[in-house]
Amino acid sequence: MKTSISSERIFKSSIVFLSIIAFILLALVFTSCSDSDSSDVMNADETALVEQIESAAKIVVNETSLPAAAKTVFNSDLADSYVAKVQLAVGLGYKVAIVTDDASKEEATSDVYFSLNGKQLADADAKRTKRRSKCFEFVYPIDFIMPDNSSITLTTEDDWSLIKAWYELNPDETVRPELVFPVDVTLEDGTVQTLLDSTELATVKDSCRKGKDKRKCFKLVYPFSYTMPDATIIDVTERADLKLLREWCKANPDATEKGTLNFPVSVEYKDGTTATFNDQAEYDAAKGAC
Repeated sequence: MKTSISSERIFKSSIVFLSIIAFILLALVFTSCSDSDSSDVMNADETALVEQIESAAKIVVNETSLPAAAKTVFNSDLADSYVAKVQLAVGLGYKVAIVTDDASKEEATSDVYFSLNGKQLADADAKRTKRRSKCFEFVYPIDFIMPDNSSITLTTEDDWSLIKAWYELNPDETVRPELVFPVDVTLEDGTVQTLLDSTELATVKDSCRKGKDKRKCFKLVYPFSYTMPDATIIDVTERADLKLLREWCKANPDATEKGTLNFPVSVEYKDGTTATFNDQAEYDAAKGAC
């Protein structure tokens, strides 16, 4: 015996089904809006608290006074930084001066703020937050020579915690790690630049602060070579060969001198023109003219 279903019944069922779907969608929309509004209010409250901490009278306290939640942040989001000074605004929260070993940041020093329970507070001050903004991205791996002449290789950004762990095992050490050059960096426009030494790094960061073109004035044209302090000659025929310079530095951490560039060398300027320098004086003069 066949059971017949009226069109009216089908129509009513469809209406009920569509009503349920519409209710669910509206609930999701209102929930989303509510979450967004709640987040905005929370950030506004935190920003206001930051300004209160900044303007309030503060006392210097020991780093150990920071709440556990704040210490957790220094093992995650702030793993590339260490605490230089902690100030407490009684009844409000903490202002923490930090220093970073991450040379990709525009400034080595900056301030962060925490509530009394250790939550890192959202800071809307553009001048303060810009200090921790990135000038470029490192092309990993990068290497550091530690004060005991051991080396630590960072293969991802998460590996900054390795340096922090080293200092936790060596709490009396005050000398900071030395970045091993050359390093490759990716700029905002996607171009990759090779920074041969700390001077070139400082030049790029200065361009960041002034809002100028961060690309180097010129780059070496392959092939070229370096003579190392032990008379080893390292030939660089392509970008990948630059790692040989880093490997030499890691193998000779107590060396007081760096490798010297062998002349003549050719360079290519940003506009595509080329030049040849016959000695270090010509090369330095060209860099100074940039």
